[in-house]
Amino acid sequence: MYSYPVPYLAFLAHFHIDRDYFECHELLEEYWKKIDGTRDSVWVGFIQCAVFLYHYRRGNKAGALRMAQKSISCLIRRQEALRELGVDPEHFLLLIEQAADDVKADVPFEPIEIPIADPQLQNELKQFTAAFEPESNEQFLLNKHKLRDRTDVLDARTAAIALKKAGKVTR
Repeated sequence: MYSYPVPYLAFLAHFHIDRDYFECHELLEEYWKKIDGTRDSVWVGFIQCAVFLYHYRRGNKAGALRMAQKSISCLIRRQEALRELGVDPEHFLLLIEQAADDVKADVPFEPIEIPIADPQLQNELKQFTAAFEPESNEQFLLNKHKLRDRTDVLDARTAAIALKKAGKVTR
C-alpha cells in the first residue's frame, strides 16, 4: 500500500502532529534494529533528532545539545539517504542547527518540521495520518520516559546484558 516503510510514516506522523518525540524514538529504534542496526544509519540520525527535541522541550539543555550535535554529524554523512527518504537534507540540517542555537540562547522550545521534498511521501503521509489519533496530554508527552510502562524494554536489555556477559552475543 505504501512505498515508504510504515514505521517511518508513523515516525513522521508523531514528529509532525502530536510531537511525541519519545514515541518517534521508540518506533524508529525498533525498525532500525530489524533492518539495519549500524550506528551511523540515517535512522539513527532521525532518532537522535527526536531525542534532541524531547530533551529541548523538557529543558534538558546539555542533553539536547549533545543529541543535536550527534544528529547533525550523522545526517551530514547521510544526506543521500535523506533524499531517498523524501527529505530535503540541507533544509533539515539547517533547521536542527537553528534549533540547537535556540537551545544555547535559552529560547523556549519550538517544534521543527522535517522538510518533505517528495510529493509521493507527502501523499502517503496524508493517507497514513487520516486515521492517526494524536496524543493530546502534554504532560504525558513531556515526561513519557517516566510515565510509560517500559518493562518489556528493560527485560530485553537485562537479557542482552546477560548474553553478552556469557559471551553469546554475535553482533
